[in-house]
Amino acid sequence: MSASYSLAARPIAVELHAILRDLDPARLRDDMRAKLQLRLETVKERLEAMRSISSHDDSLERLKGQIVELETILRSAAAETREEWLALGQRLRPAYEQLRVELLGYDIHVPALRPTNYRRNVLHVGSGFFALFVILAVPSPAWMIGIAGSFFVYAWTMEFSRRRWPSVNERIMKFYGPVAHPHERERINSATWYTTALIGLALTGSPVVCAVAVLVLGLGDPSAAIIGRRWGRTKLINGRSLEGSLAFIAAGGSLALGALLIFFGELSFGQAALLSYGGATGGAIAELLSRRVDDNLTIPIATGLVVWALSALI
Repeated sequence: MSASYSLAARPIAVELHAILRDLDPARLRDDMRAKLQLRLETVKERLEAMRSISSHDDSLERLKGQIVELETILRSAAAETREEWLALGQRLRPAYEQLRVELLGYDIHVPALRPTNYRRNVLHVGSGFFALFVILAVPSPAWMIGIAGSFFVYAWTMEFSRRRWPSVNERIMKFYGPVAHPHERERINSATWYTTALIGLALTGSPVVCAVAVLVLGLGDPSAAIIGRRWGRTKLINGRSLEGSLAFIAAGGSLALGALLIFFGELSFGQAALLSYGGATGGAIAELLSRRVDDNLTIPIATGLVVWALSALI
C-alpha cells in the first residue's frame, strides 16, 4: 500500500505548490483570495481522504507525519487580510518543502519552491557582472579556466562537506540562507551548478561565448522570475509563463548586446544582436525545459552552445 499512499499525496503537493506560488508577495492580489480559499478547501478534503488509505508500512511514517502537519496547519487557517494570507504561506512553505523531499524518496517529483527573493536577484546580476569583469581582465583563456576551476573546487568541496557533516550544512545555510531557496538546504546549491557551467564555458576559450552566457543568466533569469510571478498569465510548461520567457530574452539579450558593442568592437551591430538575442533565446528555452536539472547549469550551457554555433556562421 505504500505506492498507493505516496501516489495519493502527489496531487495534494502539486495543488499546494500552485497555491504557494499565488501566495508569493509579488503575485498575490485581492481578486485571487476567493479562488485561493476554494482551492485550500479542496486540499483539506484531499488531506482528510488520505486517512482512508490504510498502510502499515513503517517506511511511510515520515510521509504520514508531513500529511498530518499540513492538515493541522490548514485546519487552523482563517486568512482574510493580505497579511494573513502571506503569513499562511510562510507557515505552509516549510511543510510543503519537507513533503516534497519525502515524495522524492518514492521517486515522485513535484516542483521545488522558488519564492521572490530580491537579494538573490541582486546577487544573480552581480555575479554576471563579476564574471564579465574576469573574462575581460584575464590575459588568456587559461586564466579563465583556472579561476573557474577554483570556484568549481570550492563549491563542490562545500557540497561534499555539508552532506558529510550536518553541522557544516547548518553553518553554511545560516550564512547563505538570505539568498538560498528553501530546497537548497537538502539539495545541491544552484551556485554550485553555476560554477560547473562556468568550467564548461571557460573550456571554449571564447570570451564572447562566455560573456553572453553569464550576462544572459545574470539578468535574464531574475527578470523572468520577477515578471513571470507578477504578470505571467500565459502558462507554458514547468511553471513558466510566456511573459516571463519574453522578459528573459529581452533583458538578457539587451544586456549582452550592450556588452558586446562596448567591449567587442570587432563585431558589427547585426552580429552582436544575433549572438545576444540568439543566445538569450537558447537560454530561455533551456529554462523552460529545466525540470529536474538546475537552470543555473542548463541556461549558461545552452546559451553558450547557441552563441558558439552562431559565431561559426558569421
